Amino acid sequence: MSTPSALWAIPLISLISGASSPQFISEAFIQTIGNVPLISAQEKEIANNNNPSFKQPKYAIKLLAKSLNEWMITVNNQPVFWVKNLPNAALVVAQLTIAMNATDFDPHYFEPLVINEEYIGKYRNTILFKIPKSKVVNPSLNLTQWINNLRVSAGAEPLTLVEAQKQMYQLAITNEQISGVASWYGPYFQGRQTASGEQFEQQDFTAAHPSLPFDTYLKVTNQRNGKSVVVRINDRGPYFADRNLDLSHAAAIALNSDEVGVVPITAIVLASNNLSALP
Repeated sequence: MSTPSALWAIPLISLISGASSPQFISEAFIQTIGNVPLISAQEKEIANNNNPSFKQPKYAIKLLAKSLNEWMITVNNQPVFWVKNLPNAALVVAQLTIAMNATDFDPHYFEPLVINEEYIGKYRNTILFKIPKSKVVNPSLNLTQWINNLRVSAGAEPLTLVEAQKQMYQLAITNEQISGVASWYGPYFQGRQTASGEQFEQQDFTAAHPSLPFDTYLKVTNQRNGKSVVVRINDRGPYFADRNLDLSHAAAIALNSDEVGVVPITAIVLASNNLSALP
């Protein structure tokens, strides 16, 4: 994504003053306009006159526009995620502005979730963005990065990759465990059909196992360095007597095992924890 070329902002005064809808700059004025404050001096004066207790918001939410159809959401000038479609981006700005400046705001409620192959970023029960699986090579990694951008922008600790994956797929640890050796496979098999019927995507977090049911999730840990990743079984293999798992290239990178090739691992089977989805 190239450097955003323009910046729009929803005037916060329209939200604070109880206006029925936020006011937006006309599309005719899209141009490079530099760093525009969320609230102008005039708006701030009006707010102070109308409400003596008015204070500058702690979190300023803005839009950086690459084009009419790509909008980067920023929190206090930190890029956090992007949204296609101006009305959707404007709605997100309004939602974040209200939520993050509320007295009960808690950044730990920024959470990832997967529903019907859409990778969703939410705050409490409010959907902020959706990433269709078909549009991104590794949507779970993308979703983790965006949720962590939001959390860090508000001073919260980022989720580990495994924590984020367990949340988004609603998974819990079981007592079933596998210990052994894992290898990885990648470029030569890219785009080929797996045993499950899917096309192999080396940049997704998947793995091959000789017998585990397809769509089984495993938390795989590299015993040499303690790094972990959650993978989904969608293929059969590896076809070597001393190996238990064949990881995708992306999974091997997450375990820092892509260069050595074969590493000792511990894999814990994960199961659905039956958390309720969004209403």
